[in-house]
Amino acid sequence: MAQFIGKWKGDGSSYTNYDAFAKASGIPDDLVEKFRTATTEMEFKKDGDFMLCDVKTSAGPDKVYKFKSGEEVSTTDPWGKAAKFTITVESDTKMVEVNKSEMMDWKEMKMTREIQGGNKIIETAELPCGTKMTMEFSKV
Repeated sequence: MAQFIGKWKGDGSSYTNYDAFAKASGIPDDLVEKFRTATTEMEFKKDGDFMLCDVKTSAGPDKVYKFKSGEEVSTTDPWGKAAKFTITVESDTKMVEVNKSEMMDWKEMKMTREIQGGNKIIETAELPCGTKMTMEFSKV
């Protein structure tokens, strides 16, 4: 987990397969374009037994998520919609998140974040139907 600690920044220009993913996921139409053009910064911090992920995005309000590896968290997304997620830290360079949210009509989404070369996170999001998209974040 130590390699995730710090700030990471990405934007929609790194998306692969975004349009198909957005359609299959049920993201509301008014947010599809906002997400496509968004700049996102994630900052991972350690707080005792917990991890914090501070998410800032040009697509909407900022949000801080607090979690323990392998434990489900019930929360709200930045738009106030209900959400549940479990993040499992599999290694110092890989974490897997399974989440469901009211915004996506409670469809399950699996997000795998892997650090490559120490300065890049490749994030792969996958829906149960098999539709995937990827996004890259670079260390700030």
